[in-house]
Amino acid sequence: MRLLTVEDLNVSFSGSPAVRGLSLSVDAGQCVAIVGESGSGKSVTARALVGLAGDNASVAAKSLQLGDKDLLRLSSSQWRNVRGRHIGFVLQDALVSLDPLKTIGAEIAEALTQHVDLPRTQVRQRVLDLLSSVGIPDPEERIGQFAHQLSGGLRQRALIASAIAANPALLIADEPTTALDVIVQAQILTLLREMKEKGTGLILISHDLAVVSSLADHIIVLKDGSVVESGSPEQIFSNPQAPYTRALLAAIPSAATRGKRLGLNADSLQRQTEPTNRKEGPALQARRLVKRLGSRLVVDDVSVNLQIGETLGLVGASGSGKTTLARLLLALQQPDSGEVLIKEAPWSRFTEKQRRSVRPRVQLVSQDPLGSFDPRYRVIDILSEALEIVGLPKRDWAARAAELMSSVGLSEAHLSRRPRQLSGGQRQRVAIARALAMKPDILICDEPVSALDVSTQAQVLDLLDDLKNQFGLTVLFISHDLGVVHHVSDRVMVMHAGKIVEEGSVEDVFLHPRSAYAKELLAALPRIPSSDHNPQTNEPRDGKDSIPLSA
Repeated sequence: MRLLTVEDLNVSFSGSPAVRGLSLSVDAGQCVAIVGESGSGKSVTARALVGLAGDNASVAAKSLQLGDKDLLRLSSSQWRNVRGRHIGFVLQDALVSLDPLKTIGAEIAEALTQHVDLPRTQVRQRVLDLLSSVGIPDPEERIGQFAHQLSGGLRQRALIASAIAANPALLIADEPTTALDVIVQAQILTLLREMKEKGTGLILISHDLAVVSSLADHIIVLKDGSVVESGSPEQIFSNPQAPYTRALLAAIPSAATRGKRLGLNADSLQRQTEPTNRKEGPALQARRLVKRLGSRLVVDDVSVNLQIGETLGLVGASGSGKTTLARLLLALQQPDSGEVLIKEAPWSRFTEKQRRSVRPRVQLVSQDPLGSFDPRYRVIDILSEALEIVGLPKRDWAARAAELMSSVGLSEAHLSRRPRQLSGGQRQRVAIARALAMKPDILICDEPVSALDVSTQAQVLDLLDDLKNQFGLTVLFISHDLGVVHHVSDRVMVMHAGKIVEEGSVEDVFLHPRSAYAKELLAALPRIPSSDHNPQTNEPRDGKDSIPLSA
């Protein structure tokens, strides 16, 4: 049964086109995926299909039909009846989408009471069932919590539960798994797959091509608002026709890309710069760290040995303790027991005054630079603040800021912009530039590319690699994306329930995992069809198998 018909959709803002001539159809039980980099028109398309393109948007189409409903003729009140009841909508940014004044239980219950004929006595149990179905642990506890009390992954799952509460015929999911670790992502993909099998139509928008390949029946590739290629997953992944599609696939980090550049404008696939005068020895050590938050043991007897010039990958599910460990290493929190040393100096036992002169040497690149920037500041102000801390004379700030912009691939024109005037990739580059302004020895990167599309991610990963070699940086790279970790790391640590359950070289951990948990992580990786090569061995393959690329 045909659920949605879109013919020649055009969306523009103040006369500037964002989507041009897009056509698609979705049947019951079918998944249509829309892929492309940031700015390609994916999210604009999704919002236009649920009547949320915005007051300044102009939406036109030859046909925009949901069953027998003409969506082009709906009033605002009619749209409110369609959204939730007939079309579910899942956004990427759950913290913005969820009401900060409501518990997640109340948020989901509202969707039920508005759109489902359900006795009030059964609402609470139905909410608990929905929370369980999207993989939220301890639903009895979570039902009374607010969005800010949940991790990013839990918030995203709560948002999905709210979107599917009324069992809509069509679900539009805009980057629904971006914030999720590989195991929880697998749970959500299983949930979406089961909904498909029961007849729900799905429009999936994602920059994670492995996720797309695991669900999609048909794929549309967008660039600059226009369709450049469309077809089955087998056609798109095994025999892409458009140069842009081939470039997207080539930019996916994996075992096969180790030692190679991902960016599209690289002169050579091989890494360009080699470090000079590399020193040896420990850059940072942690000895038997323990940290409790309330009654919960978050970091349990963890030791880290980060060598000068290496990249150490840290992987694990949400809630495993990765970010708390990073905060202990940064001395933003104090361990209950154990110690952290920087070049054998007792970093964690320093007073804040003693720490002040050393702190510039250990810098953080976070997942959310927008949240860490003062929205009132221009980029020049953000960088100048860091340059003042390291004691650079004020007269030299402008020149040094321009140098930093150049080092991360941005122009001086970006110095006058504020964070919200930058794309996600540009903001992440500014965050790296700010860290470099402190002349660090160590970068702790906490999910630095998880919110970026595949081509922007490739640019940032190439940049980090170049800067590491150029400045002799030591990097702790924290990520739930196993493809990224495999690409960038020399060694890997796997964290679970506060403990390091496995540690070793990239090859040992990824190809010969010993712990049950590491095996579970790798088994949960979505896989995409390929007929070109095996990224584990870089050898030709017969095209009948599939390969894990990204988490």
